[in-house]
Amino acid sequence: MGTRRIVYALTLAGCVFFFVLYPYWFSWYLLVLILLLIPFDLLVSLPGMLTRHISLSAPYMLEQDASGTVVITTLHERRLPARCIKALLHIYGEGRAARRRIICSAAHGSRYDYPVNTSHSGVTVFETKRIWVVSLFGLFSMPVPSRNRTSVLVLPAPAKPPNIAALPRGIILRPKPGGGFSEEHDMRQYRQGDHIRNIHWKISAKLDTLIVREPLAPPPHSRLVHVVQWNGRRERDLVLSRLRWISDYLLKWDISFYVRIGDDGPVAEVASSEDLFSYLHSVLGGTPDAVTMPASVPIRFTWVFRVDAL
Repeated sequence: MGTRRIVYALTLAGCVFFFVLYPYWFSWYLLVLILLLIPFDLLVSLPGMLTRHISLSAPYMLEQDASGTVVITTLHERRLPARCIKALLHIYGEGRAARRRIICSAAHGSRYDYPVNTSHSGVTVFETKRIWVVSLFGLFSMPVPSRNRTSVLVLPAPAKPPNIAALPRGIILRPKPGGGFSEEHDMRQYRQGDHIRNIHWKISAKLDTLIVREPLAPPPHSRLVHVVQWNGRRERDLVLSRLRWISDYLLKWDISFYVRIGDDGPVAEVASSEDLFSYLHSVLGGTPDAVTMPASVPIRFTWVFRVDAL
């Protein structure tokens, strides 16, 4: 746009100089035509400039060292003329902020791809607060509020930690407190106080002793994966890769767990990979208050697994 303004200013200066040297009707009409170009550009472009917007979209999660982009798409309500859109893209990540100037076409549906840095794990936030829509001839621009925000979670590939001996191998069933119905059960000899309806009469007749069907159920869910706070990007990559491996292992056995980063971090319940990604998205993105807290967290955890960089 600056180049077009310079060209227009030089053209206007040339017309004025031409009119001074040759004050005839042709030079006069030429000068008036150049002067009317500004209000004509404004009149034609203003409706289209006011209806231009942009939107940001990005993958929710990317693997470390994989390629990915933030897509900036141009939108408009009506097919009215405008030249292009300029935007200032704010990028936040790892406690640092950067800004990048981008230029998009004003045509509806046009896109601009900005690459995401995936060299290390973490959350990168992309935001625009306003855009500048350029007129059809590029002689002036108008700021338009257009607040958009999106973020990308980058995670390393799962890596097996060294201390996995304490990991459970499947769900351990225990006698169900108070008895009752259960799809899983065990057989044992009758003890004083057992209800008569729990006696398995066929097996008792074969063994000539009273055998009771005892209902089994998994113990109360009180498992915690405690992630030790890291120091530096390399330790964070290692810790998060181990956390992903532990999560995949437990979920493969249909074992839900709680997760917490640091000693005082928020606690979230993980029953699927999406739950873990959502938790990391909030914590690593600097918005721990956005973590959806479980309805109830055990006062004491019966099983705690420590994930660190050692």
